[in-house]
Amino acid sequence: MGPGRLLLTAVLLLAREAPPEASEYCGRLEYWNPDNKCCSSCLQRFGPPPCPDYEFAENCGFSDYGDLITHPFQECSPGRCNPDGAELCGPCGGGTTASTPATPALSRGGSRSRCRERPVPTKGYCPLTPGKPSAPSSPASSSSSQTSERDVSQEALPNFVLPLVLVLLLSWAVTVIPLLALRTHLCRPKELPSLASQPLSRLLDELEVLEELIVLLDPEPGPGGGMSCGTTRHLAARYGMPATWSTFTYSLRPSRSPLRALIEMVVAREPSASLGQLGIHLAQLGRADALQVLSKLG
Repeated sequence: MGPGRLLLTAVLLLAREAPPEASEYCGRLEYWNPDNKCCSSCLQRFGPPPCPDYEFAENCGFSDYGDLITHPFQECSPGRCNPDGAELCGPCGGGTTASTPATPALSRGGSRSRCRERPVPTKGYCPLTPGKPSAPSSPASSSSSQTSERDVSQEALPNFVLPLVLVLLLSWAVTVIPLLALRTHLCRPKELPSLASQPLSRLLDELEVLEELIVLLDPEPGPGGGMSCGTTRHLAARYGMPATWSTFTYSLRPSRSPLRALIEMVVAREPSASLGQLGIHLAQLGRADALQVLSKLG
């Protein structure tokens, strides 16, 4: 089993132990955008489920405060399948899974405004081995091998090993994956020079890009989360803002985005601030995902 499959399995197991509360504003296949006060589509945010027999988690894992508290995708429940990458699983053996509905689900809180629609991303790469085979090529050998592996693992491993493995995998994900992503982006410096001469104030006019950065940078871990690095709080420190300013700004959530407040403060204090400087700070914080979003302005 490769590290990608181990990591995804670990995240999904933890997500099932602590499912998020349903959104008070949006349907199952949408999530609440607290800054723009509207519901966004999970499909337009993440694209179709990348792996067979997976579906969107409720509200694609977001809380109504904008925090991503669980993995966006979850495995189909027993007896339900999704071989074609639809948004939700359907009964197994029922033929082709139903296509994505054209009309979004109604919100629980009544009629709510929906965020501006955006193109649906292409289906991502699945880190798991291709779908669950319904009829293995050699049933006897396959069944024997799986039974043997399961018996050996159950006899040899104490009960505390699985939680320990999950913790180690999550620690590896938090430290190694951002570094690998940062290395990839630093090896492509051609994205930054195009932003060097552009004013930071432009970001306040590019609402779609700003919204994506808010979703990535504003959230902080909940009570059960690990250490968080590279949030708006850390970015504010790079711009010389004291910790008390960040604490006060975060206390205004969800009615006020800390990232938007930071950009407005920096622009007011230093009109010559550039998008290139912001890109350098994001690279130093290891936020290659936010750097990629920022490069859309280049």
